[in-house]
Amino acid sequence: MSTSALSIDLRDYDKEIKEFLGAVLIGSPGGIQYRVHRQKNTNHRDENVHYLCLSKNLKLIGVVGLVERIDITGKKWLYIRYLHIKGTQYYNRHNKNTELGWDTFASYVQHNPRGSDGSRDQRRSLLQQLLLEHLEEYAQSINASRHLTAYAFVEDKNHQSVSLCKRFGFEKVQEIQTLLFHRFNPSFHTQICVITPKKINEMRDTLERFYKVYDAYHTEGLSEQGYFLGYRVNGKWVAIARIMRHWWDIESLPEYYSFLRKWRIDRLPYLRRLIPGRVFHFISTDYFWFNQGYEKCLEQIMEHAIANEKVHTAMIWISKESPHSKLLRKSISWGLLSRLGNSGSVSLVKRVFMDNSQESVKKRIDHKKMRPIFINARDMT
Repeated sequence: MSTSALSIDLRDYDKEIKEFLGAVLIGSPGGIQYRVHRQKNTNHRDENVHYLCLSKNLKLIGVVGLVERIDITGKKWLYIRYLHIKGTQYYNRHNKNTELGWDTFASYVQHNPRGSDGSRDQRRSLLQQLLLEHLEEYAQSINASRHLTAYAFVEDKNHQSVSLCKRFGFEKVQEIQTLLFHRFNPSFHTQICVITPKKINEMRDTLERFYKVYDAYHTEGLSEQGYFLGYRVNGKWVAIARIMRHWWDIESLPEYYSFLRKWRIDRLPYLRRLIPGRVFHFISTDYFWFNQGYEKCLEQIMEHAIANEKVHTAMIWISKESPHSKLLRKSISWGLLSRLGNSGSVSLVKRVFMDNSQESVKKRIDHKKMRPIFINARDMT
């Protein structure tokens, strides 16, 4: 494939990028697949994300979204928000339900060296290599004198995303849980009220102490995206959480739900409140905090939030290694949806960028165990 028609440049958020990302189908074959509608309350700072754009004949065909972050310790991170190259990624056609493990992909590359599958593989490898080279240059430019850890989230059954992450040198380091909270008839709770952005800014130190055991904890869009609800006892906050509303256009459901849509059973009144239809509205919960013994108050906060937003589902994403994961799963009554099945296994993947002179340091960093990753719900939607 000739490279004369290809170009790669670093761009800010614009109309072409918005339309390109809006058309991308997210999710795994055999699982839930959807397209995201960006809500106004989650768009804050989209314009500050840098986009590494791959174009052919001046038409956008690939995007890597790059978010530079500094955590509360002063360490710099690079979060990969989007990584998509149109029509060039490997897909396992033999079994779309099989998780494509990281060792599995390495075996595929070993038995199918570059070009052995013909022009399609050559084109795929060329485009990915060009994008990778520019990604490495970008990482070095923002942290030239030190190593830079980049990370992303990927569904294990999404063969395209897994293969592309592996091609870019990312390795799986943690598993992420999707906690589904559901109520058929959610209720309001009088102890809960909205917390002002000013008060949230005053509580930053409290949040930092709560999340001090996490890696990559940041306050990006903390008081600008969504809104905070709090549970008050005797005039004092005992639990808080940030709430954001989301809208997905559902292309396909997990196969164990497919018969519901085929026979239009999913349109029955109660099932419509349980199983996502063509349009799925829900809320996310993150930046949660609670005093010891008040973790169950998060249940009332989420129920109040979905009642207020007139939806039925809330989601929390949390590392399996989090000290709060087991506590939340045990303390909260999550509802019927969480018992019907999960939304798929998600992995945290990372790569350390540095120059060749730091190779001995890189080996030590690669083998250093990461603490549970902090997850901003904006990154998962």
